[in-house]
Amino acid sequence: MTTLRTPKQQRSVQTRDRIMKAAFALFSQKGIHGTNSKEIVEKAGVSIGSFYSYFKNKKTLLLEILEDFLDQVYLTTWKEMEHFTINELGRNEVKFIIENVFKAYDIAPTFHSQTHALRYSDPDINRVYERERTREVTQIRYLLENNKHRMRVSDQEAAAIVIHNSVESVAHTAKFIGPRIDEQRLINELADMIYNLLLHGNQEE
Repeated sequence: MTTLRTPKQQRSVQTRDRIMKAAFALFSQKGIHGTNSKEIVEKAGVSIGSFYSYFKNKKTLLLEILEDFLDQVYLTTWKEMEHFTINELGRNEVKFIIENVFKAYDIAPTFHSQTHALRYSDPDINRVYERERTREVTQIRYLLENNKHRMRVSDQEAAAIVIHNSVESVAHTAKFIGPRIDEQRLINELADMIYNLLLHGNQEE
């Protein structure tokens, strides 16, 4: 049985990173099924032996890249949260987060759409996406909990799921499916919908 290496020396770390960057670029350009291990090592400038010393196969590599990619998506979505007054979220803050979700969909749209489609047929990819969904919903619940004194929702867990699914569905449709419509119009309507769902009355910003 082959033992996979955990890179510790700087050179080993750089080799592993080159393999991951090359694979990510090829997956995005040629598609996941259209890319093989030989093409990856050629683009990375490493030997096939180096590839298999760090990754069991292309699938293992893909899952690690997907984990890193979804970390980028998460950080893009929730960036600059330290500038928010967490327990006084208003429509502008809701809109800002939604805009970040749309920006996150532009990080690597081809890779995103391919892996998202594969989650319905590949249990391993689905598990990675489900972990990310749980993390996103947990973050939304955190915001709801900190604003519960202003909320009119009775079930914060369900509300967090509804909000997450609504924003993701609209962003996914806008970026990958269509029909084409000015994204700012969609963002504005989402912000109004979520703000009006959550908060009592028509409070001013």
